[in-house]
Amino acid sequence: MSKKQLADFEKSQENYVVNQSNVRFTQKEAGMIEKKFPGLSNKLIFKKKVPLISFFLAILITLPLGVFLCTEVNHLNDAMFGRITILDEPELLNALRNAQDRGVIMGVHGWEHENYSTLKPFQAKENVEKGKLVFEKAGLVPRVFISPFDIYGIPTDPSVRQAIESTKVATRLPSLKTNGTHIDEYTWNWRTMESFDDPRFQAASAKIREDHPQTIVLHAMDWNPYVNQFLIDYLSSTDEKNITVRMDDVEVNTPKDVITGISQMTKYKSVGRVVLAIIPVGTWKGGNPAIGSLEVNKIMVVYFWFFIITSLLPLSFFVIWKFLSGWNIRRSKNSCQPQNIQDTGYHGLVSIIVPAYDEEKTIGSCLESILNQDYNGEMEVIVVNDGSTDRTAEIVLKYPVKFIDLKANVGKANALNRAIEDAKGDILIFTDSDSYMSANAVSSLVECLITNNDAQIVAGNVFIHNSQGKKRIMKYFQMIEYLIEQEITRYLQSLSGNILVCPGPLTAVKREVCESVRFSDETIVEDADFTIKALKKSMKIIREPKAKVYTNAPETFRAWYKQRKRWWYGNLQVWRLHRHWAMRNAWMVLNYLGYIIGVCSIILVMFLPYLLLQYDNLLLISLRGLSYSILPVLIFIVFTASLFSKDKKLLPMLIPYVLVYSTIKVVTISYLYLCYLTGRGLKIQFGPRIIEVR
Repeated sequence: MSKKQLADFEKSQENYVVNQSNVRFTQKEAGMIEKKFPGLSNKLIFKKKVPLISFFLAILITLPLGVFLCTEVNHLNDAMFGRITILDEPELLNALRNAQDRGVIMGVHGWEHENYSTLKPFQAKENVEKGKLVFEKAGLVPRVFISPFDIYGIPTDPSVRQAIESTKVATRLPSLKTNGTHIDEYTWNWRTMESFDDPRFQAASAKIREDHPQTIVLHAMDWNPYVNQFLIDYLSSTDEKNITVRMDDVEVNTPKDVITGISQMTKYKSVGRVVLAIIPVGTWKGGNPAIGSLEVNKIMVVYFWFFIITSLLPLSFFVIWKFLSGWNIRRSKNSCQPQNIQDTGYHGLVSIIVPAYDEEKTIGSCLESILNQDYNGEMEVIVVNDGSTDRTAEIVLKYPVKFIDLKANVGKANALNRAIEDAKGDILIFTDSDSYMSANAVSSLVECLITNNDAQIVAGNVFIHNSQGKKRIMKYFQMIEYLIEQEITRYLQSLSGNILVCPGPLTAVKREVCESVRFSDETIVEDADFTIKALKKSMKIIREPKAKVYTNAPETFRAWYKQRKRWWYGNLQVWRLHRHWAMRNAWMVLNYLGYIIGVCSIILVMFLPYLLLQYDNLLLISLRGLSYSILPVLIFIVFTASLFSKDKKLLPMLIPYVLVYSTIKVVTISYLYLCYLTGRGLKIQFGPRIIEVR
């Protein structure tokens, strides 16, 4: 590399150096550059690795966050909606009453399973009185107090025993005449047992026959067919008499079948009594109903992780990617770029093309915004009247623009192509007749194209026109949508020159682009199709955030659906038309996956009511489920809030945006995708024509 070449490189514009990751230098050239710009090569390497680093960090953040949410939401639910008593569980209550009728003894197992060795006498008395009151309301007789955390179930502190007995509840049962003296729990943690071949089953069966226990203690959560059979085997074959069978930790989530099962032990001659140690109050877990062999709780966990993986993970990935890329670009500018770039020196002719069909309400403002540009070079404005039936042509003739008046409507793609034929500029800018450019839009686009001389197309930043007067909620939703789209998706696509849609409201192209790529009516989204054709020819498409344009947005759902039906179904047409190329483009694949995920989401939502109906307490389970929705929404707001630093009034709308607007989008996308898959197609109004698309 000569000294002159190196000097030219030093003077290169700031965006040029930052965006030239595809330039290749020889080893000698790279060494010379490294001397002039220490660390630049490392920064370019880091730029290439940013997506991979971002994805890794997103996983590190999202997966632990998902586990944390799952745990903490459960705790929050327990605190807000989970505290209930046995009175709130009718099926459990009926099973307990039936057991009492069979002679089963009801015991108070604390209030909420406290450790009575740490309580003062007045605290113990208060808890037992509360438990006794619940028992009495339930129609149960509290015959005995059974202390938690003690296999013997008898409080060791005499003052605590005395305080409890003052409530007229005994602290021990009368002794039964029995040969056994041993008290043991043979089935602890059998909740994990899955087979009679489990060594624990065989060992416990041998040990109980050796011990001849006076009392057999078990826990309600361990009850299963193996525990049941273990008891039956021993109680039906032993010669012992007056055995006490005690089940601890019966609580609000205990299935009724457990109570029914343990009650059956009263029929054996070896059994003197069956005692249930009942915790009156507890945290309702919703139960664990099953559909066939599938536990509903596990299905709900799948729902939760489906959202985490399809929504929260991509969002965190994109936000981290944007942050790291922005930081790297700023670092590169600070270390190796000239700081004051005012003028590119280009003042050539720029052709601005405006297609119009029945735009009498907006065409005047559109042209005024174009004619008031601060661009110092020459401009020609070409308006194509695509067979309008209103006053569009009459209004256009009042302005100093070149006017092409098509008597018949030929469609936007053909209208644009017609204007391209007449355009004389080396740079062509396309805009829509219902959009309004910022004063620096043209100069910013030109500067971007000249500065980034390896780019062939530049997309402007599209925002919703903030018109005066009352705004409908759909407009606010779209303002948020456009902002997120511009500042995350399009920003990231621009880093690799891979923007998927050159927006109709504002796009600039070099003349040579239109010599090899033209607009087409093969699809109903001519701008997206044009963009993909350019990308297939290895053209670089970037974004210029300073070039802003404001477009009118539909304010009613009907108008919105009409617009999005064309956009989203048109994108599917683009996928089909360019499928082989699209399958190798990560952004196209991600876009297509959005349709599939949308359909899966709808199926899951449709199935959700059936799952909820499997629970006994529909209201409580619905309230618990609501908190699982709210916290992820708050996380979404945290991730995206920084984008609204200049438009804080939109922040309160983020919650309905996620809950309402996103749902509407998913339903619409899913419907359109099903129409596409089934070949049913749609009828779409495009200008004056109604087109049937497949």
